[in-house]
Amino acid sequence: MFSTATRAGLLGATRRSLVAPTVRAFVATPMRLTEEPQSVVAERARKNRPVSPHLSIYKPQMSWVLSGLHRNTGVLIGGAAYVYAAIFGLAPAFGLDMSSVAMAGSLAALPTVVMVGGKAVLSGCLSFYVFGTMRHLWWDTGRALSNKGVFTTGYAAIAASVLATGYLTFF
Repeated sequence: MFSTATRAGLLGATRRSLVAPTVRAFVATPMRLTEEPQSVVAERARKNRPVSPHLSIYKPQMSWVLSGLHRNTGVLIGGAAYVYAAIFGLAPAFGLDMSSVAMAGSLAALPTVVMVGGKAVLSGCLSFYVFGTMRHLWWDTGRALSNKGVFTTGYAAIAASVLATGYLTFF
């Protein structure tokens, strides 16, 4: 029943330990073979960590694409407003003329393609942000929260922003 080594070990054991063996707790603690600073160990672990695939594994869906586009257009419009306000505020210190006449004259000097392209980008961002905000406000009232409603409001925001962009760019 027992091997020779086991029987030899059992012969030296008392009868009590064979009947009710004592359970001992074992706590595993990591041992370092070399003494390295924790920052070096953490950096090595960070380099060996796999890179998350992030958005590349997901199929683009209207809800998150339009949400990201709404945020980005808001950041672009807000950033442009801050830059313009800073230039307008600092213009007298640098001797720049930021009056309406001077701005209209400098914009008229641009090539037509640049002027129309700039108007299209600015009006496209502004109109999509406005209609996207209306879409979010509509959702805040508790309406159109189903999948069908999300797609309907998404297509409506896209269509309205395309029409508004065309109008603001060419008229």
